Amino acid sequence: MANQIVADARDVSVDISFLMAAHNAAPWIETAIRSALDQAGVAVEILVVDDGSVDGTASVVARLAAEDPRIRRIPLDGAQTGAPRGPSAARNAALKAARGRWLAILDADDLIVPDRSRTLLDLAAPTDADLIADNPIPFSGSFDPRGAGMLERGQEPYLFTVDLAQYLTCNRMLTPGVKLGYLKPMLRADFVRRHGLRYDAEVRIGEDFLFCAAALAAGARFVVSSYAGYGYRRGPASLSHRLHLADIQRLDAAFAAWAEQRERSPEIRQAAHAYRDSLATAQVIARVIDAAQGGHWLRGAALALARPRAWRLLTGSLMAAAGNRFKKRLRPALPDALPAGQG
Repeated sequence: MANQIVADARDVSVDISFLMAAHNAAPWIETAIRSALDQAGVAVEILVVDDGSVDGTASVVARLAAEDPRIRRIPLDGAQTGAPRGPSAARNAALKAARGRWLAILDADDLIVPDRSRTLLDLAAPTDADLIADNPIPFSGSFDPRGAGMLERGQEPYLFTVDLAQYLTCNRMLTPGVKLGYLKPMLRADFVRRHGLRYDAEVRIGEDFLFCAAALAAGARFVVSSYAGYGYRRGPASLSHRLHLADIQRLDAAFAAWAEQRERSPEIRQAAHAYRDSLATAQVIARVIDAAQGGHWLRGAALALARPRAWRLLTGSLMAAAGNRFKKRLRPALPDALPAGQG
């Protein structure tokens, strides 16, 4: 492409470093990488961290890296084939190696449109944004760049800012509304380094949510645009498709530790309490699922009854699932509210 900046990162400054954690992403990762390479009007590097894949992901990345020096394969200490360390550890490895002025999160099964990076950079400059995000377009089959985004596009493009209390409130699990934790922002690299921001390596869901919350707590200005340039793939292979108890517990522990680090305003403390309360409900639901899948229906019902919100969410679904218990169809019958809602 004539307006595409193709440069060896050894010789030319990099505008954007794409952080890509990859685990068993062979069917999609080439599309994701090529969408980053095709960014118009910016110099990019793509930092790919293979986290113990067993499906040929490493071979795909090696082939692409041999063709284009902007693709950098970043090793992950401690990762073994078939034993991934998780997306947070992989993101940290990419973060440490990044050389760009901006850091962009791009999942290995997602994609971005060619003008996305330039558009967001042009929006970040006049708004003094430290974090800038657009409107993800969910898709499961073919991607339509004109498809409906998670946010209302409106008749005219618009911007809005998000503070920490708002960010915590809108990301409560099992609540209606748009979860801004799904957004895949670009971040100023100097802000991230100046405040020593890193991912919690133990967290496997909600890792981007925690990272952005930490940035907001450090004083970052977070600007969101109705412009839609990120394709967010939904499906059974997505890490956040279903929640598991251990993952929720890790997220809860990490969030609790973060929330106690310093004195917070009453508004932020209230929002943090409400977020942890939603995690508690999610944990109850995960325990009910485990009990029901093990055939312990009375135990599952007792767990749900002890937390009324969990009971209300599960009653209809459990009744439907009970009729199919011998077919082991509990998970498909569970409510759509169960997915993490955060990347």
